[in-house]
Amino acid sequence: MDKLDFGYYNMDCMAGMKLFPDKYFDVAIVDPPYGINAPNMAMGTNKSRTKNGYPAESTASRLKRSGQVKEWDSEPPTEEYFKELFRVSKNQIIWGGNYFNLPPTKCFVVWDKVQPWDAFSQAEIAWTSYNLPAKLFRYSNTGGANSEKRIHPTQKPIALYEYLVGAFKLSGGVVLDTHVGSASSLIAYHRTGVRFVGFEIDTEMYEVSNARLEREKAQLSLFDLGMERNGDE
Repeated sequence: MDKLDFGYYNMDCMAGMKLFPDKYFDVAIVDPPYGINAPNMAMGTNKSRTKNGYPAESTASRLKRSGQVKEWDSEPPTEEYFKELFRVSKNQIIWGGNYFNLPPTKCFVVWDKVQPWDAFSQAEIAWTSYNLPAKLFRYSNTGGANSEKRIHPTQKPIALYEYLVGAFKLSGGVVLDTHVGSASSLIAYHRTGVRFVGFEIDTEMYEVSNARLEREKAQLSLFDLGMERNGDE
C-alpha cells in the first residue's frame, strides 16, 4: 500500500506510520497508553464520600456498563513506536510524556483541570519538542457547559486540542494522531482547518469515535447553511 490520504483509519499505527516518508507531518500530537492502568483508577470522588459507603468508581467501571471498555493502558509504547513517531514528524506533543524516557525539554504543556479533588490527578502533562516557553491551559471538563459525553477512559476535551492548534500555530498544517480514542483531537482539527491522519487499532472504539466525528462534520455542514448547531454529544 502507498502513502495514505488524510483521514481516520482503523489500523495499527505502527503499520500506518511505515507508509509515510521522513518528516511528513508538521507535528504528531499523541496520547498513547501510559502503562499505568489509567482506566481502572477512581475519578471524580473524594475521601468523605468513600468513607460514607459510596466507593470510588473507576472510569472503566462506568464505561463497562455501556460496553465501551477494553483492556487498555496495561503496557506503554515500545521504543520502536517512538522511533517511528520521531521519524515521520518534524515536532511532537506527547501526552503523558512524564511517564516516558524522552529527551529534556523546556516546553511542557500543562492542562490544569480546575478540579478540587485530591483523589485523582488535578493536571496532565504533555512533553513537546518545541523550543518555546512552557504553556498552561486551564479548563474544567467535569460538568456544566464544558461537559462532553465520555466514550473513552482517558478522553480529553475538544477545547484542549483547539488550544494546541492556536498555541503552536498549526492551522493549515498536517498532524498525526496515533491513538485517536474518542476523536476529540480530530474534531478539533476539523473545526480549525488542520489536515490530519489518525489511527485507532480497536474496531469498536473506532466505530464509536468515527460516528462522533461524522456527527460533528454533519453539524458543521448544517451550520454553514445557517442552521443552529447542537453541542458535542
